Amino acid sequence: MRIMPVGRLFVCAASLSLVLAGMAAAQPINVTFRYVQRPDLNFVRVYNPGDFNNWGNNSAGRIPVGDPSQFTYDAELDEYVYTKTLLVGASHQYKLHFQFNDSGSDWAWFADFYNDRIFTGNNDGNSLVTIKDPMVFQPAGKISTSLNEVERISVGVFGTAAVTAITFEINEVPMDGMPFFDAGKRVFQYTPPSPLSINSTFKLIATDAMGRSDSVSVGDPAPIVVDEPAPPGVRDGVTMDDADPSRVTLALFAPGKNFVHVIGDFNNWEVSDDFLMKRDSINADSIRWWLTLDGLTPGQEYGYQYLVDNQIRVADPYATKLLDPSHDGFLASVYPGLKAYPTGETTQMVGVFKTGESAFNWAPFERPEQKDLVIYEMLIRDFISNHDYATLIDTLDYIERLGVNAIELMPVAEFDGNDSWGYNPAFHLAPDKYYGPPEDLKRFVDECHQRGIAVILDVVYNHATGQSPLIRLYNASQTGDPSAPPNSNSIYANTTARHPFNVFNDLNHESTATKYWLDRASEYWLEEFNVDGFRFDLSKGFTQVNSTDDSVMRLYDTSRIQILKRMADQLWAVDSTAYVILEHFAEDREERELAEYGIASGRPGMMLWNNKHSNYSEAAMGYHGSGKSNFASVYYGTGGRGWTVPNIVSYMESHDEQWLMFKNLAFGACTRSITNHLVCAPSDPLNFGTYNVRQLNTALDRMKMAGAFFFTLPGPKMMWQFGELGYGYGPDGRECLRPGDELGDCPAGTPSRTGRKPIRWDYRNDPLRERLYGALSAIINLRMNHEVFSSTQTNVELSVSSAVKRIKLSHPTMNVVILGNFGVTPANGTPAFHHPGTWFDFFTGADVPVADASAPLLLAPGEFHIYTNRPVETPESGLITVDVEQEPSELPQAVEFASVYPNPFSGVATLRFALPAPGSAKVEVFDILGRRVAVPVAGRLPAGNHEILWDATDQPSGAYLVRLQSDGVILNRTVVHLR
Repeated sequence: MRIMPVGRLFVCAASLSLVLAGMAAAQPINVTFRYVQRPDLNFVRVYNPGDFNNWGNNSAGRIPVGDPSQFTYDAELDEYVYTKTLLVGASHQYKLHFQFNDSGSDWAWFADFYNDRIFTGNNDGNSLVTIKDPMVFQPAGKISTSLNEVERISVGVFGTAAVTAITFEINEVPMDGMPFFDAGKRVFQYTPPSPLSINSTFKLIATDAMGRSDSVSVGDPAPIVVDEPAPPGVRDGVTMDDADPSRVTLALFAPGKNFVHVIGDFNNWEVSDDFLMKRDSINADSIRWWLTLDGLTPGQEYGYQYLVDNQIRVADPYATKLLDPSHDGFLASVYPGLKAYPTGETTQMVGVFKTGESAFNWAPFERPEQKDLVIYEMLIRDFISNHDYATLIDTLDYIERLGVNAIELMPVAEFDGNDSWGYNPAFHLAPDKYYGPPEDLKRFVDECHQRGIAVILDVVYNHATGQSPLIRLYNASQTGDPSAPPNSNSIYANTTARHPFNVFNDLNHESTATKYWLDRASEYWLEEFNVDGFRFDLSKGFTQVNSTDDSVMRLYDTSRIQILKRMADQLWAVDSTAYVILEHFAEDREERELAEYGIASGRPGMMLWNNKHSNYSEAAMGYHGSGKSNFASVYYGTGGRGWTVPNIVSYMESHDEQWLMFKNLAFGACTRSITNHLVCAPSDPLNFGTYNVRQLNTALDRMKMAGAFFFTLPGPKMMWQFGELGYGYGPDGRECLRPGDELGDCPAGTPSRTGRKPIRWDYRNDPLRERLYGALSAIINLRMNHEVFSSTQTNVELSVSSAVKRIKLSHPTMNVVILGNFGVTPANGTPAFHHPGTWFDFFTGADVPVADASAPLLLAPGEFHIYTNRPVETPESGLITVDVEQEPSELPQAVEFASVYPNPFSGVATLRFALPAPGSAKVEVFDILGRRVAVPVAGRLPAGNHEILWDATDQPSGAYLVRLQSDGVILNRTVVHLR
C-alpha cells in the first residue's frame, strides 16, 4: 500500500460555517459527494466508503473492485461524483479510498480533501458530515499542475427546496453565482478568467425558495508584509542575542510563500499581525522570513511554530528540541520535567527554544587517528533497558575494558514516534527525547572523551519523513499533511526518488537549500555536542542521477562525488579532523577517490564502510569452498583492497547483517558426515570425536578466532554491540535479524528486522561468553598497545583463501604471525615465521622455540595462535578453549586409541583417540612391509577426544598398522583397506 496525501485541497485553511434556519427533522435529501481530480494523484478508481454504505464492504481495508461505493466520473462536470440519500440532522463518518492498479491491490484511505470536519473519537481521522437543509458542501478547487494556482472552483448546494439565489466573493469582490449553478446536478462551478492564487479568499451564500440559507468561506485576506533585510548575523532557525538574553530572532527560509506568522507561548498561540514575519528577499527563489522577539524571560523555555500562508503549522527545521502531541506522554522516566505540549492551542510538532543558557564545560580530548579506530556500533534502545544517556554513562567501564576507542551511536536525531532504529528522521538538529535530555547527551560525550573514547553519530541525510518541515513546507497537501509527498516546487526534496533504496522522502543534495541545511546540521552537532564525526547513512543516495537498480547506482557518479566532497569540505572547515564515514558501497574507484580526498591538503580523508560479514561468517561456520571465506579485502592495502590510505571501516557485523553467532549455531559445519556437514544440529549429542560448530562452546571459540584475524589487521575496524558476548540466536531463538519483512532464516516469533531485540546483559553471567569478551578485549588491547597492528608502515602478508589461514605482520617494532585452522578437521598450517629463534604465544605466554621457520604445525579445528617475536603482556589464562569443554572427571585417565572405523574400510577411515592432558601426539600409518605411508597427525593437541580422518584413496588394498604416540605411550591398531 502506498502512502498518499491526506487533507484539504483548496485555497487557504478553511473555516466551514453552516448557517441554517427552519430545518425539517428526518427529511431525506440527496447529497452528492465529489472528488475533483488532483494533478499529483494518479489513480485507477476512487470510492466513497462510509457508515452509510458499510464502509464499501471492505475486507481488511481493501474495497472490492466494482463496489457500489465507487465514484462515477461526470464528464460534463469533470468531477467524480457519488450520490447518497441521507436524512437531515444525521451525522456520518466517511473517507476516500483510492486504488492505483487494476486489481485494486495497491490502495490507500484518506480523509476528504474538501471537508475540514474530522471525527475525533475512536475512529480519529475519519471525515465527518452533518446533513443540513439547505446544505453547502465541499468547497473544492481544481489545482493546477504546479500546485500553486486554482483553475476552477466548485461547491455542492443541496436541499429539499429550489435554490433561488447564490452570491459569491473572490478576494472580497462580490459576484452573482446563479449563472454558474447547475440546478439538476446541484453543483456550483466557476472558472475564473485566469487562474487564482492558492491564497485567494472565497465565500459563497446559497438561499432557497423558503428563505433559508447556508454559506461557506475559505481563507482570510493576506496581510501586508514588510520587506526588510534581516539584522547582521541572523541565520535560519533561532539566533540568540548575546548582549540581551531577553531577545531572539527567528528566521525561516521559505521561498514561494506569501506570508508567515510566528505563534507560540509568547503570544498565547494567537495569530496576530504583530507577529507577522518580515521578508528578506534577495530574489524570488531566495526569501528568508524573520522576526525579533523581545521581552522574553531568560532561562525559560518557549514553544513556537510558524504558520505559513494561514495554512501550514510547522515547527522550525532548525529546532533543537521538539514537543510531540502523540508520543511525549511516554517519556517521563527518561526525560523528567519535560515541557508540556500546548494541547488545545495548536497541532503538529512544536519547536522549543530557551535563552540565557550557559555553555558546557568540555574536558580536553585528542581524538584517535582514523587508522587507529576500533568502533563499537550501538543502538541504545537495544543496549540498555532504560534507553537513556544517564544509564549509558554507567556502562562505559564495560566499554572501556573492551578496549575500543570510539562509540558510534545509531541515529539519535528526532525521529517519528519513540520506538525506532532512528532511520526515520523528522528533525535532524534535535536530539530525540526518547534517549533523555540533551544535557545528558553532552555528559555522555564528555565522559567518553575522558576515557579516550571518541563519539561518532550515525546521521540520516538521504531522506526525511513527512513530519519534517523540509517536506511539509513544500508537499502536495495545502495544509502540509505529513502523509503527502513533496511537490514539484520543493526546495529540499525530489518528487520521485532518484534511487531504488530510498525510504520516505528523497532529499535533493544538489539543491542550495539542502546544502545549507546539511552544513548547519553538521556544524550544530560538532559544536553543541562536541562529537567527533559522523557516519552518513546511505551516502550512495546523495545523487540526482536516476538509477533503477544497485548495479547502476554503484557506477562512478561525478555529481555524487562532488556533493560529498563539498559536504566534507564544509564539515572540515568547522573541525579539521572530524571523522567522515560513508555507507557507500559504490564502484571501487569512486570510493578510493573519496578516501583520498583532502589528504594532500592536510585533511584526514573520508572513510568508507567495508562489509566483510559474508566472508567472516563463512570462515567462522567452517565453509571454504570457492574461496568464499577469503576475507583478504578486510585489509585496505596491498593484498587486500589495494589502497594507499587506511580509510576503510571494516566490519564482521553491523546492524544490517545477521549475527555471526546466529549463523554458527544455526548453520555451522561439523565432522559427523564426510560428505555433508549440514547433518549436524545444535541438539546432536557430542558423540565421540564430533567437532560441531553448532555447539555453543565451539561457536564461541570460533568467534575468538575470527576476532584474532580481524582486529590485528591495520586499518579502522568496527564491531556491533554484544558481539563480544556472542549475541545471536539465544536461548529463545529471538536474537535473529529478519531480512526485511520475510521470516527468512529466523525462527517463528522473531522480532521484526527493526523491532526490539532482547537485551542480554545476563550473558555476562555465562563463563563461556565472558571468555569471549576477555579474549576479544585482549586482542583489541594488544592492537591498541602496539604499532604493528595499526601503522601504515606495517608490511602485511595475507594467506586466507583456504581453511588454514595466516597473517604475517612486519614492523620495525615487532613481527607477528597469526595462524588458525578455520576448518572442522585437524590440519597442518605453516606459520612461515620471519626468522628462527624464540617466539611468544600471546594467549598462553609460552616461549615457542623455532628451529625451522618453515616447519608446519598441526592445528586442531578452531585452534589459532598469535605469535610475536617480542614478549608482550599475556592476558588472563583460560580464555581460549579450542576443544569441547570437559570436566576433569570426564577426561580419560590415560592415552587411549579407541578405534579405527569402519574396519575394513574403503577410501577414508576415521581414527578415534583420546588424550588425558594437552600434549604432543603423532599418528603414523605403515604398510605390511613396514613402510610409513601417511602421517595424519603430528603436533600438539588439547586434552579430550579426537577424531582424525585418514584418506587412503591412493593406497592399495591390504592390511595397515596405525600407530599413536603420545606422552611416551605407543598404541597400535590394525585396519584393512578394500579398494
